[in-house]
Amino acid sequence: MGETIVIGLANGGVYGLLALGIVLVYKGSRVLNFAQGELGGFGLYIAWLLIEKVGMPWIAGALVAILACAVIGGIFERIVVRPMIDAPRLGVTVASIALLLFLTGLELKIWGTSPQILRAPIEGLGPQIFGFFFSPTRMLALGAVIAIGLALAVFLRRTDFGLGVLAASQDSAATRLMGIPLARVSSFTWVSAGALSALAALLIVPTVGVISPGLMTRLFIPGLAAALLGGLTSLPGAFAGGLAIGVIESTVGYVFVDSTFPGVDTVAVMLVIIAVLVIRPQGMLGRAVA
Repeated sequence: MGETIVIGLANGGVYGLLALGIVLVYKGSRVLNFAQGELGGFGLYIAWLLIEKVGMPWIAGALVAILACAVIGGIFERIVVRPMIDAPRLGVTVASIALLLFLTGLELKIWGTSPQILRAPIEGLGPQIFGFFFSPTRMLALGAVIAIGLALAVFLRRTDFGLGVLAASQDSAATRLMGIPLARVSSFTWVSAGALSALAALLIVPTVGVISPGLMTRLFIPGLAAALLGGLTSLPGAFAGGLAIGVIESTVGYVFVDSTFPGVDTVAVMLVIIAVLVIRPQGMLGRAVA
């Protein structure tokens, strides 16, 4: 059982990174970004092309991929989200689904359906905990989500611009009247979310094994569950929710290891989403939004 929990915590760190991006966009624009996962999936293909085909060092290819996803997030915000700044949030959410479908289609068009392999940033099995080898990549994922979550929390609460991001999530009209640049707030959240998506994808792909079109959309579901469980308005909640979802998913897989029911761990995650929406919509650490 100890091994199961360790595996869950390791996977939960990556879910937490995805959840951080979802929460950041929601805090900045009150939009649920359904393309959060596939932005990183597209970045994976860019990293694979540069590292495995061009021969660039892993870190250089990864940085270019993260930058590319940040740029895509920024372009989407500039040509789609910003013109809809006063539109109902549901419309922007639907637009994010269009971005998801566009990126998936682009992956199929350019790279086809054949799975591709991207090597891990750090090789080796890592220390053994409860019989499970905690790989350096998984340790890196956990460290990254803690560091990024803390940095974002400090930035949002201790700087004028960060407070502007938080204010924009409450009332965009009032924020505009206060002189806070909504365009910069919106751009910051979407650019940051794109970069976080790419980072999460790069850290989880050694665990998944191969890259394929739509890969990160499948992982978006536990990321969304983590954001909802922790609270869509809470960055620490995204981290805690990611760990909780990782452990729940791993435990269900362990308990029902002999089950013939396909995808029982995914069903458990979906049940968590439903339960949170019904019982406590604001999540464990979030605040109720008026």
